Amino acid sequence: MTMTTPKKLGFFTRLLDRAGAAERYRLATEQIVEAERSGYDSAWIAQHHFHEDEGGLPSPFVFLAHVAAKTTRIRLGTGVVTLPLENPVRVAEDAVVLDLLSGGRLEFGVGSGSTPNTYLAFGETSAGRGPAMGRNLAIVRDAWAGRALGSPDNVLYPPAGGLDDRVWQATFSVEGGRRAAKRATGSCSPAPSRAPPGRRKRV
Repeated sequence: MTMTTPKKLGFFTRLLDRAGAAERYRLATEQIVEAERSGYDSAWIAQHHFHEDEGGLPSPFVFLAHVAAKTTRIRLGTGVVTLPLENPVRVAEDAVVLDLLSGGRLEFGVGSGSTPNTYLAFGETSAGRGPAMGRNLAIVRDAWAGRALGSPDNVLYPPAGGLDDRVWQATFSVEGGRRAAKRATGSCSPAPSRAPPGRRKRV
């Protein structure tokens, strides 16, 4: 008897509708609600800062919390949080709160890529994004593991539960795939057009 692996179908948006920000968010919310009704297993949204034509959403956790209140089953993914540009402790906290509000439906996707000029606003450089990604992801995972952050009194609350088992790392390169494997995260390999993490693989 041959066993087959169940197939899963995901939905991805970069929120690029030709409309104002509020309308983009409304349309994306409706799309995800409809995706759930249609049997999709997951919905993924991209994070982009500043550049309207590349993506319309700088705050993915806020948006997905809104979507979580309007859905019940579909898994909600960040595809991706640009981790070198974020405070990793705040990312760890926001992700845990979102996961609780959604009933454990968050899929946590991270990546290092963005428009090069974007890094300047955050005091970073595009050339340093790889090391920054590694440092920040390690801090996020330390926080979720309940390790002290800067002081023995600083332990993440609320605790992360099983969120650390739902980490996905986007990459455009073989080396990025190796880094994901070393960090024991899932990996996804978008096409050069920045396609969604639909062809993802656990490592």
